[in-house]
Amino acid sequence: MVRRSVLPLLLMLALMLASWPTLPAAAAERAQPFTEANLRELLARNPQTGRPVDSVEELVPLLPAELRRNFTFVYDSRSPFKASITPQRPRVILFTDDAKLVLTFIGDDDKPGADLLETMSFDAEQAKFVLHSYLLPAAQRRAWRPSAVDAKCERCHGADPRPIFDSYPLWPGFYGSVQDTFPNDRIGRKERKLYETFAATTAKSGVYKDLIYPTGTPVAPFLDPRLFKDDTIELDPALGRYLPNARLGIALTELNRARIYRKLAAGPDFAVNEKRMLALLLECRPSDRPGRQEIRAVRHELEGENAARLKRLGIGRGDPHKDRNDMQELMFVRELAEIDAVARLAGVDRSDWSMAREAGSLAFFDGILDGEANGKSYYLKQDFIFEMLVHLAAREPAFEKHFYAENVFAEFGYPFGNRVDLATAAGSCPLLTAPGAQADDRVRRRGV
Repeated sequence: MVRRSVLPLLLMLALMLASWPTLPAAAAERAQPFTEANLRELLARNPQTGRPVDSVEELVPLLPAELRRNFTFVYDSRSPFKASITPQRPRVILFTDDAKLVLTFIGDDDKPGADLLETMSFDAEQAKFVLHSYLLPAAQRRAWRPSAVDAKCERCHGADPRPIFDSYPLWPGFYGSVQDTFPNDRIGRKERKLYETFAATTAKSGVYKDLIYPTGTPVAPFLDPRLFKDDTIELDPALGRYLPNARLGIALTELNRARIYRKLAAGPDFAVNEKRMLALLLECRPSDRPGRQEIRAVRHELEGENAARLKRLGIGRGDPHKDRNDMQELMFVRELAEIDAVARLAGVDRSDWSMAREAGSLAFFDGILDGEANGKSYYLKQDFIFEMLVHLAAREPAFEKHFYAENVFAEFGYPFGNRVDLATAAGSCPLLTAPGAQADDRVRRRGV
């Protein structure tokens, strides 16, 4: 986890970014981000041959260094092509620094799904994730096509697509599934052995060979297992270059929160309850806190989700430190109950808000420790507070002084890390709870 607003953190991040591999001149000179449109142009014409890109293996070295150095591997998938994905031939996920473009493909040329490139891009104006797939010529020559069912990305990603990605610090099925490394326990040792076999053999050929691995760890791109601490899930941010799963999760969460706000704001009762909802999240009034029954219901739901995730990871009753692998959301049940209450007040279904595959998931934690202010916990809620307050401030000038945000990583090159100052945000409580506040919302709803 990354702590926010601490001077040593900034110094550590400076060291971290200084240690990144130097980008090739072409990538360093790129004035604009590499987008889906750029990818299509590249697929249509390989600049080295003048012909369309034939295969994923041909494509990878043509991609910007930004994509080739941000990657992780899935060795046990729940995707339609799970039978084609193995520890020796894992699925590859490439992503830009801000995760606004994600590319994924399998690595076994002999299996269904080979040379099918799938992408996810983020449309910031519409706050939507957009999915595409490209069947490259090499796949077409094999006369292979995905079935009508498998070709529908919505089957897994939903009608309003969102990434499928577990919350920090566990990513079952991914290499580095526990805190981006391989702990010295039964599961960690087994996974590390599989990864080292892959790294020594298959990773040196095919679609894997042109990825850019960071130096300084024996299990690149993941964290050196010797740096893993068994009694905490908090990681030194200076090690960020070795935490691809955590980086991807933080970046995607920031994008997904904009999508959640769009869905929330479209609710039939959002306008009339907007200020009441924000006041609830900021805990402006003790009476807004959820009751025991609501908290109990959320806890029961979360405990079931936690058990299912541990099962996917392979945790057994006899394994030590099971609690180390529990979902962090279990510590913030009251906060989750408040998020649930906000969905009800807006009159919307929150079943696809989380990036977890399971409908109704309560997994929202990205791994950044920044959820406390004035003695109150805003964990998991801060993303909702950010989006609601920034939009409210844009419409009502009185709220402008209560919205202060900073990108805690911007000075050091990270495009994600935009966080609202929670103490400043809480200063808006008098405006949110004033006698006429809800009346103003009702007027706005009628369009008067």
